Amino acid sequence: MSDQPTLLGREDVLERCRAQLDTGAGVLLYGPAGIGKSAVVEALGAEAAAQGQLVLRSTPSAVEAGLPHLTLCDLFCGVLDVDPPTLPGHLRAALETALLRGAPLAGAATDQLAIRLGVLELLRGLALRGTVLLVLDDAHWIDPASAEVLAFAARRLGTLPVRMLVTERVEPGSEPLAIELLPPQMTEIPLDGLPETVLGELLRNRLDMPLTGDTLGRVRASSGGNPLYALELGRALRRRGEPVRPDEPLPVPDRLRPLLSARLAELPVQAMPALLLVAAAARPGRELLPTDDPGLAVGLATGVLGLSPGGELRFSHPLLGELVYADATPAQRQAAHTRLADLVPDPVERVRHRALATPGPDPALARALEAAAEVALARGAPGTAAELCRLAAEHTPEMSGEINGSFGYFGDAAGDASGGPDQVDGPFLVSHRLLAAARHAHAAGLPEQVRSACLAVTRGPDHTDRVGARLLLARLPGQDPAEVKTLLDAAEIDATGDPRLTGWVLLARAYQTFRETGVRVGPSGLDRIEQLARDAADEELEVEAIATRLAHQLHRDPKGSLEILDRGCALAHGQPLTEATIFMRQIQAVALVRSGDVTGALGTHERLRADTERAGRTLDLCDLLFTATGLYERAGRCAEAHATGQYGGRLRAELESDRLGELLQRGAAELNGGTAERAFELLDAAASAWARTDAVEWLAYALGLRGRAEWLLGRYEASARSQRRSRSLLHRQGYTDPAMFLVDADLAECLILTGATAEAAGLLGEARAEANRLGRDVVTLGLTRSRILLDGVTGDPRAAADALRAQLPAEHPYPLEVARALLTLAALERRARRRAAARAALQDAVERYTLAGCVPYLRYAEAELARLDAPEGPLTDLELRIAELVRAGATNREIAGVLHLSVKAVEANLTRLFRRLGVRNRAELISRAPTA
Repeated sequence: MSDQPTLLGREDVLERCRAQLDTGAGVLLYGPAGIGKSAVVEALGAEAAAQGQLVLRSTPSAVEAGLPHLTLCDLFCGVLDVDPPTLPGHLRAALETALLRGAPLAGAATDQLAIRLGVLELLRGLALRGTVLLVLDDAHWIDPASAEVLAFAARRLGTLPVRMLVTERVEPGSEPLAIELLPPQMTEIPLDGLPETVLGELLRNRLDMPLTGDTLGRVRASSGGNPLYALELGRALRRRGEPVRPDEPLPVPDRLRPLLSARLAELPVQAMPALLLVAAAARPGRELLPTDDPGLAVGLATGVLGLSPGGELRFSHPLLGELVYADATPAQRQAAHTRLADLVPDPVERVRHRALATPGPDPALARALEAAAEVALARGAPGTAAELCRLAAEHTPEMSGEINGSFGYFGDAAGDASGGPDQVDGPFLVSHRLLAAARHAHAAGLPEQVRSACLAVTRGPDHTDRVGARLLLARLPGQDPAEVKTLLDAAEIDATGDPRLTGWVLLARAYQTFRETGVRVGPSGLDRIEQLARDAADEELEVEAIATRLAHQLHRDPKGSLEILDRGCALAHGQPLTEATIFMRQIQAVALVRSGDVTGALGTHERLRADTERAGRTLDLCDLLFTATGLYERAGRCAEAHATGQYGGRLRAELESDRLGELLQRGAAELNGGTAERAFELLDAAASAWARTDAVEWLAYALGLRGRAEWLLGRYEASARSQRRSRSLLHRQGYTDPAMFLVDADLAECLILTGATAEAAGLLGEARAEANRLGRDVVTLGLTRSRILLDGVTGDPRAAADALRAQLPAEHPYPLEVARALLTLAALERRARRRAAARAALQDAVERYTLAGCVPYLRYAEAELARLDAPEGPLTDLELRIAELVRAGATNREIAGVLHLSVKAVEANLTRLFRRLGVRNRAELISRAPTA
């Protein structure tokens, strides 16, 4: 029943503060500058004011810290202006004098005790009228005179309803000092950095800037989770207008420098080489510096440097490293990398540091970088391979005379650069190496690097590479369909006369058509593409073409697709992990789960996921995680579905410029292990985000899942609209397989509950016929329970309940289908007025949802049980008043403030009220709330 949090990533902190303040204890929030202390107290202060509390706030600054009694002026001047409590004359006079509202008597010293007692009596008088919240933000700047007075009062407030919320800037390793300002019963709450996913969402919301991939990762890492630092770095990047390369420092804005540079300015000049070495190293092990290095000793002694649990050197705040690297001269950076090239043990890191230490062309170094990229790729680090290939391109001389290798790229695999000369000059080699960098960056899910490298290749001399670059750009997430068409048109021109290149362009067009029309339009030109692939002995192109054919065939003829699948898998066997080979194995899992072999599907898919993770193919992993979420759900393993969906959502947030995939995956996760309310929010936002993409299939999923959330919330008409549109979009794309996305039975049930029985009957007939045609026995239980519900609503519910009970299997390939049928059975039993039978069905459903870990449906089933057991009798005056306030739109905290209850007491009363009225949520309570 808790209200939604107002701050990203601070839900737990807000709840802890509320709980402490509700009990009358004071709260001291502390942490470094910019960590978000003020945002938390701002939210809590706004909540308190909305509940009718008197909120008195002071936010002093460094330049005002020497002005006596300034904090008291901030807190109490407004109170004294508007109906203040009555104070004894001498106390009021002392207080007026301290607040400079009255002139002191000539020759009389200010009575400090009178000032203290005046503030104490003022607070007592205010507390008699209602709760008072004192907010002292940035308590480290409170003037000493005010601090003494407030500490005096805090020790003497006793049980009065005066709450204190205090923030203090405290750097890591230090302790808060503002404890004396609070009453004896107080709680200290340290504020840490925001989680990575929340920080990314904060940057998107506040800056409207889709930072992705490695840039977002660097901002998160460098900010240490500090929201102020992250936002300032994001603004600096937006002003820069282009991505930062991995070997470049982040632009540290002037606003952040005073918060950090003071720590570095105190260090001797001799310490800077050691600090720069740590800043330049990818993994700065302790062995990089001798124990007697003066810079190391100073860094450790001052706390600027420390040791990680793994024994690596690190800065006390990551942004210090960015600052050290940014402020070094190019010559100093090169010297640091030269030294690191001699010190680091890893050969890949050594050659990278050699490249960063070498300013000009060096053909031998470029070849070494290419070799190191292959090693990184074998280690499952395509992002590192991308950086090494880019560095190789930068160190390629204009005239190299090197022998051309296998640099062409049209899907994932490298092939001969057809038409290229044996002796390749510099511009051609630069183009080849940049395309290799783009290919590896694409696998790693680094769209900024893909785009940068590919745009450079499209301006290069090699038509083969230009085709590969444009096809890569066309596959980037979030591309506008018109831009994709332009890219493919240009690629077709460059491919003219080359059968192999033509095959890749035709395949890209077929893929784009598939994205736009689904399987409604048959695959065009795949026979020709496969023939071109065989003529060119390009197995990668042939596998891609078979995979595209499978994407269509699996929906139209599942049995016939098995032969194609076997052929594609045989061809892909032994090939490197690529988009096509991954898809081939993924579709095996999909075919298995739709036929009801959930165990086989999960085994196939989990092995594929492990291989993909080891290879570091992050972009492919996102798609696999979305599929895995659905597989775990159908297997009745909802906790794993929840965790997998959340993980996939986090990855998509880093990789994609549009938010549809991220929101869809997170919403699916919430439907398994979160709340229906949060699932609806995410899926509703996903449906709204669709306008910026061409992913019609994903829009259909978002709408269908949103419909499930709406059903859980008791919004049956809205649920029917969402699921009706979802099914319509899928059918328009040719996706009529009822086992693809389980929407038919749920939509039919919503239609029945909203009176659209004829439409429901027609839908169920269509779905049954398609299930029979495709051999999808696994979906018949869902269709049966909706058909029997229709009979029970339009005819005899008792006979319908008996019929459905007879159809329930002991086991089912999709365990949640049985639990869902039990909910329908309970509804029929209630219609038949057989409460005991309804209770038994619901208890069985509760047990099954508990076993599956399916939290939203478990809560629904528990609420249905509570409705069934709702006691009779009139509502109490308190229950009537709460119902009235809910109907007026009041939150739980607002109700607590009006009725002088704790939030927990309001939540407990609401739970009882829901049971007594037989409703599940606020929406139903509002529609059925009685009047006093």
